Amino acid sequence: METIVKTTCPYCGTGCGIDLVVKNGRIVGAKPTQDHHVNDGELCLKGMFGWEFVNSPKRITRPLMRKRNGVFDKHGDLEEVSFDEAYDFIADKFKTTVAKYGSDSIMGFSSARSNNEDNYVFQKFFRAQGSNNVDHCARL
Repeated sequence: METIVKTTCPYCGTGCGIDLVVKNGRIVGAKPTQDHHVNDGELCLKGMFGWEFVNSPKRITRPLMRKRNGVFDKHGDLEEVSFDEAYDFIADKFKTTVAKYGSDSIMGFSSARSNNEDNYVFQKFFRAQGSNNVDHCARL
């Protein structure tokens, strides 16, 4: 049985309405939301066909960290770690980098596949660290 899940297209900041066709818990198609106030039943090619990455077997779904002998090593092998370990590692690297080099030493690069609210929080986080070095890939 197919279900339609109404959502906002994740590809740019326009906010087009998109109806995802879901079958057995997996997205199997997309179509424009009819009579939507932004896109009025139209979608660009990215919105119409760009959903396939969601079901990709190549998609990373767990944090990975390069380790050697159980500790971080940039030349180590990728190992699956817990989200808590990944977050603690990142927080420590942010703190030590900013303390050593200043807030302009960090930057954030967000994704056009994130929604506007997530991108807003992302840039807000970096600005709270004192960095205005924030960019995105929406121009690609």
